[in-house]
Amino acid sequence: MSAEIESFVHALSDYVRMALPAGADADYCKEAVQILDARNGLFRSVGVHATDEEHDIYTLRSLCRLDEETFDFVPDEGRIRSVARNYF
Repeated sequence: MSAEIESFVHALSDYVRMALPAGADADYCKEAVQILDARNGLFRSVGVHATDEEHDIYTLRSLCRLDEETFDFVPDEGRIRSVARNYF
């Protein structure tokens, strides 16, 4: 994978990790993130919103997976890599 993609995956994973409410169940999290500039890792919260790929908006829960050891929702790097294909 290219360095740009890895940088994007790392940046969006960090953003999602920080944006998820602590101890909250991602299934009930309705918050979304908009990718403003994928190459520079710029994102913004858009509040409660459905996924709208046309406008680069993704719900936090759609970018997460359940960690089998801790049962916490964590960023799903595989899903984020698939989102990266839209930009790189």
